[in-house]
Amino acid sequence: MNHAQSDRSCGDDEFVRRITASQRDLRAFIFGMMPNQADADDLLQEVNLALWRKRHLYDARQGFLRWAFGFALLEIRSFRSRSAKSRLWFSDSVLDLLTAEWPHDSSFNEQCRDALATCLQKLGGVERHFITSFYGQQSSAQDLANESGKPLSTVYKILTRAREALRACVKTTVSQAYHPA
Repeated sequence: MNHAQSDRSCGDDEFVRRITASQRDLRAFIFGMMPNQADADDLLQEVNLALWRKRHLYDARQGFLRWAFGFALLEIRSFRSRSAKSRLWFSDSVLDLLTAEWPHDSSFNEQCRDALATCLQKLGGVERHFITSFYGQQSSAQDLANESGKPLSTVYKILTRAREALRACVKTTVSQAYHPA
């Protein structure tokens, strides 16, 4: 490796730190492009392996997420071609458009997580309990119905209203952060 090349690369420890810090963003990107979670989980592992194998090509002066998303897009396309007969997929032009529009900076995703935490606190007690139990503790809707004494249909309605309220609140909060009044 010549001197100019070594100035652009980062050591294995630094690379591991960057790939580890990018996992949430990579997972969100891949989940947004894949038809189901199991395939997305598998593909995330493939992307991590590809990134590790090609770590010597990474230029530490460029944004890691943009570079990693490029690998993810290649892996998504490869997976799509391997399973094209059994699934409905976005076209290459749609994948390119989604990739171009996807936030490449982790501060946006961090803002969304912060907004979600704030918005969660704004929910009513029952809604907040149901959301945190359902998503945080992996309780089933039936478990929540049994615990609360409410009909299962009511639990689903509460979860739906809470998700809609969270979605609207996060959208408003993040939008205000990017476009202050």
